[in-house]
Formats: sequence, C-alpha cells, structure tokens
Amino acid sequence: MSSYRMRVRDFEDTLSQDLIDIKKLRKLCFNGIPDEQGFRALCWKILLNYLPPDQTIWSETLIKTRKLYAQYIEELIVTPGSGDDHPLSVNPDSQWQTFFKDNEVLLQIDKDVRRLCPEISFFQQAAEYPCLAVVTSGGRKRLHRRVTHSTLSSANVQRRGLGVTKNMRKPTVSSCLQT
Repeated sequence: MSSYRMRVRDFEDTLSQDLIDIKKLRKLCFNGIPDEQGFRALCWKILLNYLPPDQTIWSETLIKTRKLYAQYIEELIVTPGSGDDHPLSVNPDSQWQTFFKDNEVLLQIDKDVRRLCPEISFFQQAAEYPCLAVVTSGGRKRLHRRVTHSTLSSANVQRRGLGVTKNMRKPTVSSCLQT
C-alpha cells in the first residue's frame, strides 16, 4: 500500500472516533492534509476550535455557531431603514437629527476645551467623574463616543497685483489623529 493511502487511512481512523485526539490529529496534519473526503476542511475546523473534539455535539455546535453568525450579519450589515430615519431626513424627531445635533454640541465643547489652558492645575488633576451610572447607561452608546471628528484645513491668501491671488496651504494636524 502506498504511503499516501496509509496517510488517508490514518486520517480516516483518527477522524472516525467519537472523541478525536487533538495531539494525534495535529501530528498528522503537520505534514499536510489530504484533499480527499473533505479532510482538510474538517481538520481546520477542529484545530481552530470551530468544532469540538467530541463528535457527538457537532450538530449542536454547528447550529449555535450558525445562529451566532446570522446574528453578526444582522448587527454588522446595515439594512435600509424607513424613509423617516434616513440621515438626510428633515424630520426633527429622527434619530439622525438627534445624532447630528449631539455631534454639533460635542464639537463645540471640544473646541472650547482646546482653548483652555492645560497648565492650570485644575486641568491636571484626576477627576472622580463621570459617575459609573452615567458611564454604564443601559447599553446606550455614550455621547462622546459618537462624535464624528473632522478637520478643517486653513489657508493663507496672498494678493499679488491686480486680481492675482495665491493660495498658500498650511499643513494641519488634527489632535484627534495624534495618538
């Protein structure tokens, strides 16, 4: 019997057990996994802990992980909402309008805070706030996390002669981009 057929038989024997020996499977996989009978996909699923070594609970595990995957898809892929809840909607009760108003307020606060003098001792002392009840407010996304940072570039305009202007850009670095 060829060595390839012996390797395939070893994989068949190892993967046919109710409780798969992970160490033995890892040693078998080290020199390559045959493409036959879906061994490669099955070995990767077991070695990456997608499937447990106990074959008796594979069906339960697959059902659970597929439900979890469907939940991820539902959460991560934005499904179109109603026309009232569109970001460009002018409806004052829209969640987007509240979001944009909150961002305007937070951006103004951010500008005001940047104008303060950080060398004053008040701004260097640790605070006991925000209150934990506010920080963990029922799973709602905190306002300061929702701020959309944007930077505006500035430019100097030089006038030379009649109607001739030269736009000289200054490189700007946003403090929100510095870490």
